[in-house]
Amino acid sequence: MFIIINVSVTKNYAWITIILIYNVFYMKKIILSVEQVRELIIKNRYRVDDMTKFLSRCIDGRYQNKLKTQNSKVKTTTQNSKTAETNLPALAFPGGDVGEMALIMATANSYGFEVDGEKVYKTLNEVIGGEENFGFHTDRHAMPAGRQGDAKAASGCGHWKQINLDPKAYSLEKAQIDFIQKKLNGLKKNKKIDEIILEGEHLEGAILLVRGNWGILPRYKIETDGGSQETQVFIYHQSLVDERHQTLCSAWLRQKAVKLYNGCDQDYLYEALSEMAENHLMETAKRLAKGLPIYAIVFEDDGEFEIKEMGTV
Repeated sequence: MFIIINVSVTKNYAWITIILIYNVFYMKKIILSVEQVRELIIKNRYRVDDMTKFLSRCIDGRYQNKLKTQNSKVKTTTQNSKTAETNLPALAFPGGDVGEMALIMATANSYGFEVDGEKVYKTLNEVIGGEENFGFHTDRHAMPAGRQGDAKAASGCGHWKQINLDPKAYSLEKAQIDFIQKKLNGLKKNKKIDEIILEGEHLEGAILLVRGNWGILPRYKIETDGGSQETQVFIYHQSLVDERHQTLCSAWLRQKAVKLYNGCDQDYLYEALSEMAENHLMETAKRLAKGLPIYAIVFEDDGEFEIKEMGTV
């Protein structure tokens, strides 16, 4: 806000005119074109590290391109002009590992098989290398001023928030949501992991469905007629999600965390999980990303890629 004070003085009195000029800058969301997405990917792509490929983040576009937390084991360094530098997990999935827990329970509800919540949680942590790698986040809006410790874990995650608001739409029961929340609160209370806090407003201008052995950072500055402007993208890494689901299905069955009907096998569980994963993604997308364009991104091994327009949410 700029304040201009104009003072006029006469013999008997003074006129003081105060002119207030408000210069308000609104962070306007940019709906990204194919060419703008191409520009973003060229600058923000990075190769997936096989050692950390099953660590996850949410699809939220507000993640910093480089995490501040010390817990991240992802260490991707710049080796050439094609590769960004980051410690952000490439595997982007609605809610991260919170969404993974919700997914297997929703799939069980819809397909009629049994799950043991404790074994599901334990096995997931074994696949990702321990509880300290459990991927979830909140945001600054969900944290009461001066009482950050009072907020429930993951309360600022849009996907988890929508699940809590409408469990039926996600094929979940309240007891299952409460079970997951208890696990999250325990992680936060016992300080086994630093909860990632996302800052700022949602500025996502597209949804990217990614295939291949490359990740994409979600934040980028686009040059516009009005100057440089921050933009973000929602990201869903289809290849890494599929690969981790194959591993999880095998592990859950081996550890008896999931009990299927006679004649059903790992392939059946994987297909059921994949179908429900698409349902969960699109349910949250239509709530949080309505009207945004969807682009399919397919990477070659050398980092080159193709973009295909897939319509809008």
